[in-house]
Amino acid sequence: MIIRKYGLVLKRLKEEDIELVRQKRNSEAVSRNMYYKQEITPEMQKAWFHSINNKYNGYFIISYKGKKIGLIHGKNVDFEKRTCEGGIFIWDEEYLNSAIPSLASIIMNDWTFLLGNFKSIYAKVLKENRIALSYNKQQGYEPCEPQNNDKGVEWLVLTKENYLKRIEGIRKNMAEFIDDEKSIQLDDLDASDDLGKEIELYYKGLPADIQALADELIARARKKTTV
Repeated sequence: MIIRKYGLVLKRLKEEDIELVRQKRNSEAVSRNMYYKQEITPEMQKAWFHSINNKYNGYFIISYKGKKIGLIHGKNVDFEKRTCEGGIFIWDEEYLNSAIPSLASIIMNDWTFLLGNFKSIYAKVLKENRIALSYNKQQGYEPCEPQNNDKGVEWLVLTKENYLKRIEGIRKNMAEFIDDEKSIQLDDLDASDDLGKEIELYYKGLPADIQALADELIARARKKTTV
């Protein structure tokens, strides 16, 4: 899956990029803000990738101006409750304090709430990571009950209702960065790189409304590749 929006390209993580992600994830600048701080080996990274490479987890490389600058995800998807856990990290310091992280988050939030019709996105943030806590709260996240027994973290939740209350104002403020104030559309999505084994991994056995969307994306991708 490739999402093109607001000048960004979000491409679903494939095995050829997991070594890049591992190296960036192991960097001190990134790992200090992560709950898991031990060094990740190539073997651990490969095992992790195979555990998340399915319809219940969506990890996307963020690219800007042709450069891979970060990773964003929606993981631990519960299709029955319509919930997932979100997260992002930017390894390119040039864009760390720019509008890029917010734009990437809006893309994922739009996809989750508007196309996927999810109810809530959870986030787990280290209590000492004040920047991330502030970033999430600006997006509309609010404190919530812990979702597991991890220590030293704060759990936040962004509901669809709260997101919809805030997003139109956020889109208007985006006008100084981009010309596009529209929410995500089907035309922004491209599944043409998912026409192999990925169909079974990502696009089968979904709730009826999401399955209809998935079928439409695959149909569009097949038509595109045969033109």
